This record gives sequence, structure tokens and C-alpha cells, in this order.
Amino acid sequence: MYYRLAEKEDYPVLVELWEKSVRASHTFLNEQDLLAIKQELPTYFPQVTLKIWYDYDQLVGFSGTTEHHLEMLFLAPQHRQKGLGSQILQQLIEKDHIRSVDVNTQNEAGLHFYLKQGFLVTGESPLDGQGRPYPLTHLTLKK
Repeated sequence: MYYRLAEKEDYPVLVELWEKSVRASHTFLNEQDLLAIKQELPTYFPQVTLKIWYDYDQLVGFSGTTEHHLEMLFLAPQHRQKGLGSQILQQLIEKDHIRSVDVNTQNEAGLHFYLKQGFLVTGESPLDGQGRPYPLTHLTLKK
């Protein structure tokens, strides 16, 4: 498992991967909000350390971090449930010192994933970061 830093030319591929991942995992999002977030996504990329992850030479997913916070981690649907997300997260914890993440509360699989990885619930918000009605669960890595 390795990564490279994303460049602006990568954004269309990452947005496409994001959409496939979200359609497979975020079934609670309504179509209008999904399309709006898809349009906004490229504006978020420059604000994070954006890494594209590969297993051998196959694109697996991408992550975005700010300081010690995981802002985004998305895997292509065909690469889920294979331990690759855990490998990526462990690298981010060990090398980038990731200590916190926010997860859509309705994303039960995502929430379970982070709890299994040693994160603890530390709070909740009724809306997502853009004020949409998708509650967030805030998690911090257990020390």
C-alpha cells in the first residue's frame, strides 16, 4: 500500500471515485444533496493534504487530512471489506498522527469501522459541516 500526493489534474478521477463510494455507503443522502456535494468537493481538496492510495498499481481510494484530523477517507466500492481501509488508516495514524475524525451518524458501516479501529465517540452535531440535515458523530483516537 502506497500513496502519492494528489494534483489538480487528479480531481476529476477523485470526484468520480467519491461518487461511487458515497452511492455505495451513504444511502441516506438524497440525490440533490449528493449532487451538490459532488460539485463542492473539488473546492475542499486544496484545503487538505490529499493523498491518493494504491495497492500495487491499482487505485484504491483517497484521504484528506488537516493537522491531526481525518477530513475524508473514501475507497472505491470494489476495494471495501478487504482490510485496505484499515491499512490506510493505520498509516495515517502512525505517520500523520491522525487523532480525530467526524462521521455521518447515519453511515453505520463507517462509524463501526472507526470504532473498531480504536476511536471513541466524543460528541455529536445535528448538522453536517455545510449545515445540511445529516448529523455527525465526532470521534477521537483512544490513547
